[in-house]
Amino acid sequence: ESYVGNVSLFSEMEEQLKQGENVILISNHQSEADPAVIALLLETTNPHISENIIYVAGDRVITDLLCKPFSMGRNLLCVYSKKHMNDVPELADMKRRANTRSLKEMALLL
Repeated sequence: ESYVGNVSLFSEMEEQLKQGENVILISNHQSEADPAVIALLLETTNPHISENIIYVAGDRVITDLLCKPFSMGRNLLCVYSKKHMNDVPELADMKRRANTRSLKEMALLL
């Protein structure tokens, strides 16, 4: 029996987005399935947000086999955690470059 509270706020955000404004939502997610759940909860009342929302997510959402299915079909910008940057030294440079690309993309989106 999940529902979206304060639907009027999402409707206001949707109008702002349609007018070319930026809207940033910051949340502390509860599971790796959050992007899929959020999209499903908003698809009826706020389809523009549901279809166009861009998530910033840690690398687990694209690398972990259990998490990956929830991220597929979502607009994601992946950010590698500084804490785990050197877990596999051979991948550290690739992770830094990927983070730089994600930050540049965020700047362009704004």
